Amino acid sequence: MSNFKESIGRHEFDDVYDATILQHEFVEWRDYYRYSRERFWKSFTWVRDLNLGEGTRTLDIGGGIMAVLLQRLLGHDAYVGDVNERAAADVRELGLSFTKIDLFRDDNVAPEPFDLIVLTEVIEHIPQPPYLVFQRIARLLRPGGMLFLTTPNGHSIRNVLYMLAGREILDTYRYPEPGETLGHQHEYTMKQMLWQLDRGGFEIVRAEHVESGWTGATPTARLAHLVTKPATLVPHLRNGVWISARSRQIACA
Repeated sequence: MSNFKESIGRHEFDDVYDATILQHEFVEWRDYYRYSRERFWKSFTWVRDLNLGEGTRTLDIGGGIMAVLLQRLLGHDAYVGDVNERAAADVRELGLSFTKIDLFRDDNVAPEPFDLIVLTEVIEHIPQPPYLVFQRIARLLRPGGMLFLTTPNGHSIRNVLYMLAGREILDTYRYPEPGETLGHQHEYTMKQMLWQLDRGGFEIVRAEHVESGWTGATPTARLAHLVTKPATLVPHLRNGVWISARSRQIACA
């Protein structure tokens, strides 16, 4: 399936992004997706480079943006799941199926196992050890299925500066109400996330500190990002921990 890797580039991505993502709100405001274009482009290339092929059965847990892009650009059989139905109307308007998925619970069921689960900027919102969440995700995957994960880096230069300034990095740590989406409950280091994935039943395929392309939602935040950009030459100060991992679950005979 190398033709996907060779043929789907930035021009095709931008055309689809403009025609679909920027025309909807999903779970954020529309300008958020304008500022997030680079992050989604980089996320798309990570999945594209897995070379999973057309027809890959994919579940995007979160707003559904990656599901739309993977369905339109790579021909994935893509679905969207989230803890509430805020994005459901936009997802269905774009021709994808939406289902309720609460990663805080043990009773999520997939009618048919998925080949790939996409979890971008989600795990930091869940106030539980991630290995418990990954065990739940593994049950939704076929044996050997893939997980693509992105999450903010706990060691980022932003967090270092926030701590020096005495500013809060995280939301108040608490359990959510049913259907509630919380702010960031924990931001993980690479070492922590690798341990959590291993304990959750996954083996690492690729793991990197990434400067994701998110530069902030306000002019002040974007200026601060520009000023601190030289620090991101140091990998562990970049703003993202991105990982591709494979489920170690073994198929039953």
